[in-house]
Amino acid sequence: MRKVLLLSFALLLVLTNIALAQSRAISGKVLAAENGQPLPGVNVVVKGTTVGTFTGADGSFTVNVSNDNAVLLFSYLGYVAQEISTNGKSTISVQLREDSKALSEVVITGYGTVVNKRDAIGAISQVSAKTIENRPMPSLDKALQGQAAGVLVQANNGIPGGAVNVRIRGVGSLTAGTQPLYVVDGVQLNTRNDASFTQSNPLAFLNSNDIASIEVLKDAATAAIYGAQAANGVVLITTKKGQGGATRLNVNVYGGASTPLKTLDVLSTQDYLNLRAEARDNRLRTGMDTNRNWILDNEMRISDAKTPEQIAALPTYDWQDAALQTGRIQNYELSASGGNDKTTFYLSGSYNINEAIFKKVDFTRGTAKLDLTHKASNKLTIASSVNLSSFNQGIPFSTDGSFLGNPAFSASLMLPSNRIYNEDGSYFGLLGSGQAFPGILNQNIIAVNDFNSGNQRSNFVVGNLSATYEIIPGLSFKTFYGLDYRLVQGKQYRDPRTNDAYARKGLGQVESTWNTNFLTTQTLNYSKKFGEHSLNALAGFEYKHEQQENISASADGFPSPEFRYLNSAANPLSAGEFFSEFKRISGFGRFNYNYKSRYLLSLTTRADGSSRFGRNYRYGFFPSVQVGWNVSEESFMKGIDVLSYLKVRASYGTTGNDQIGNFASRGLYGSGAVYGGVAGVTPTQFENPELRWEKNITTNFGIDYGFFNDRITGTVEAYNRESKDLLIGQPVSWTSGYAAFTSNVGELRNRGIEVELRTANLKTESGLNWNTNFNFAYNQNRVTKLYGGLQELPGDNSIRVGHAVGTIFTQRYAGVNPATGRPMFYDKDDNITYIPVLDDRKVIGDTQPLYFGGLNNTISYKGFELDFLFQYEYGRMANDGQLNFLMENGNRAFNTLQHFYDNRWTTPGQITSVPRAYDTGVETRGVNHVTGSSRTWNKVDYIRLKNVQLAYNVPTALAQRIKLSNARIYVQGTNLYTYDDYRGYDPEFFGSATGIIPQSKNYTVGIQLGL
Repeated sequence: MRKVLLLSFALLLVLTNIALAQSRAISGKVLAAENGQPLPGVNVVVKGTTVGTFTGADGSFTVNVSNDNAVLLFSYLGYVAQEISTNGKSTISVQLREDSKALSEVVITGYGTVVNKRDAIGAISQVSAKTIENRPMPSLDKALQGQAAGVLVQANNGIPGGAVNVRIRGVGSLTAGTQPLYVVDGVQLNTRNDASFTQSNPLAFLNSNDIASIEVLKDAATAAIYGAQAANGVVLITTKKGQGGATRLNVNVYGGASTPLKTLDVLSTQDYLNLRAEARDNRLRTGMDTNRNWILDNEMRISDAKTPEQIAALPTYDWQDAALQTGRIQNYELSASGGNDKTTFYLSGSYNINEAIFKKVDFTRGTAKLDLTHKASNKLTIASSVNLSSFNQGIPFSTDGSFLGNPAFSASLMLPSNRIYNEDGSYFGLLGSGQAFPGILNQNIIAVNDFNSGNQRSNFVVGNLSATYEIIPGLSFKTFYGLDYRLVQGKQYRDPRTNDAYARKGLGQVESTWNTNFLTTQTLNYSKKFGEHSLNALAGFEYKHEQQENISASADGFPSPEFRYLNSAANPLSAGEFFSEFKRISGFGRFNYNYKSRYLLSLTTRADGSSRFGRNYRYGFFPSVQVGWNVSEESFMKGIDVLSYLKVRASYGTTGNDQIGNFASRGLYGSGAVYGGVAGVTPTQFENPELRWEKNITTNFGIDYGFFNDRITGTVEAYNRESKDLLIGQPVSWTSGYAAFTSNVGELRNRGIEVELRTANLKTESGLNWNTNFNFAYNQNRVTKLYGGLQELPGDNSIRVGHAVGTIFTQRYAGVNPATGRPMFYDKDDNITYIPVLDDRKVIGDTQPLYFGGLNNTISYKGFELDFLFQYEYGRMANDGQLNFLMENGNRAFNTLQHFYDNRWTTPGQITSVPRAYDTGVETRGVNHVTGSSRTWNKVDYIRLKNVQLAYNVPTALAQRIKLSNARIYVQGTNLYTYDDYRGYDPEFFGSATGIIPQSKNYTVGIQLGL
């Protein structure tokens, strides 16, 4: 026995030595071929085995091989995989080349389905993370401007983190919501406005540098998998995930400033005095000197300036300068990523400060994100992601019942002779000071802005938990749970030192809104290849429950401006509370098939049931079909070298719109009057059991192409979108006790063309590269039907059959009579009139652009990168409430633009478009000079240099000397230049520009470090 043991031990030693002799370590480093930067997390596997490892933070690796001829496989997302033979070497240096097609050729089509772009049939636009990273924009949707064909992004105003208007392929509804559905890592976000005192933005919680990719589903066939929520398109946002390998730390810091796009060129004290005297004299004909002295004494309240010398010495006070500021921009980010073959993680945190150009308007946000993926077994994968965000917005403040107290609106209108500060630095013209404050705007708006306070705090939790189990090869089951929770708290205080709250001794208002949006989805996914046939099938069930609760209160009678909480107030004024909820259940399925990646077919269907609709139409059915033909895969195309890729595709599908009130179909009761000491309830809304879904039916045709080995690629799309069963409130007889009855009685149509063009203009061996992306969209919108055969919606002449939603229907301005300086108009027969009537109105344009898009260029050379984006809109008109006041041109005690002063009519025979100044603006047998007409509607066509970034990637060798894996330095600017003819602050605004905060020019400098 002893001999047997000794022999066995000896044999074990021999075998071990043989094994050690055959197994040896190979080490090396993996770098990016383009810039020499190390690549952490590269998967290194010994071919034909399960032996492998990941590269570390510096790109290094060590792996054991069993023989001298072993082959190593190197693979990394976004790079071309390589196989390298060891050939007896102990060290290997590897350079991986970027695969320009790897990421762009993969698209997400909803519910986690990832397909090769050449096999995708729908109208999908992609926006990569690189195009939006480090842009100083608190809300992600602004970064989409000019990036995707057919996606129109308009800033309601420049409030950091404020609401943005996003429309995909036109306006698809008259009264229901027109915003797209946003899906973040599978969680369908609530787009309801939960804000208290300003409009909210559903994407403001996201740090843009946590984004990995964005897909925009534009046609109904692709979006139909989301059914009733997808009528206005779907925006799929995928955030960053962890990658295996050693833990990698990344630091990103940038800072800068925001400045006004422009300041309005308004009149000096001397020009204002001359204009108002001239306006008064044109009405009274009592002489310029007489009227000038009257204006000085009674309007400007300046009694000690009568001679020309004294008038010339009067100061001009710059109210815009007092209201504006150079805003501060700061951003700090730290992220970590890593893992092993079982578990990967991504962790990030950020802190952002973004101040607007008007004082006391700002945005401060802190975010934290954690993403975990764990492979529990060969069959079970568990994943979770959570986004935490808390941000505070300082919001613009207006006076009670009027936008005129907002400095963004009124600073340019203030009398230039009005002082802002006293010599001791206190505010001029406060109530009780004995100082008169002249003008129609009879209070110091800088003091109002300083004394009053308003802010809104939002707390978001957006997260998900999922488990995926592979039942058999190719068949998997996934259970998914998502949560979108937000708490929005707003507070406003009107100071007793201001005109609004002086008599009330201060006024305080608070409001809080809770919104909980819970979602669970259960899906089966089957994927299989049979020879040259490939198929993928998805079936799922979904349940969604959303609850909203709101409380509000107000009070006045505060003992001091230092006490601003409601418990300090003497007089409670109001208290309110409401609760609302809805539920939706859904079943859906999708079947994708392709043969040789040549012939493509996709069938999708979804059924939704919603508590929002009438009991007879609770359920909606939304099917779609898509077909495609990869012509370039045909044998007859092989000899055509110029045309490297060609695919034609078509789709037909339906989607629904459920963005209406939760109780729109219900018969409602509300609190009524007290009778006999008893409080009662009264009916407030008809029940409508027939209320059903708004439906969109879209036909889409597309061509994807590539020339010269894909040096030129792009897409051309044409679509027709029919919106039916639109919800409109129909007036009913007052004897019913109701004012209106909401029903499905409208129709409209959107038709359009979209073009995307991508070119690799230069690609040299020296490392000089130049790429261009261009996109263009044309949309024609038409209302095709209203109820009862009406041609115009009662109470809203912007909705007319045969015209676009937002049609401008008004009198037409004909210029100025050269002999008299009076404004002229066209009547209905195109004759000149001085008193236009309602029958003279005609369509002059519309409020939606006809064409829009963007042009992006990226130039790189040996570590340097220059990226710049132009964005444009054409064919839109807008009515600017602020500009309308400035156009009065001496009619009342407002300031005006220098342009209107310089170009006003003053002499018989003068040709100009600006009428003479006339006190009150209403001439004998005439109308107000700024009456609603084409004169007050402005073309807002523009081309804007939206973003410019210049970056330098520090050479790897230099970075490693200071213990860094990589380093990048960059400078960036946004909204740097705008080409337009618009005389207001910003042609990009959406709405009436009444008291908006204009956008700003932003300048930042930053650094990214890999540790």
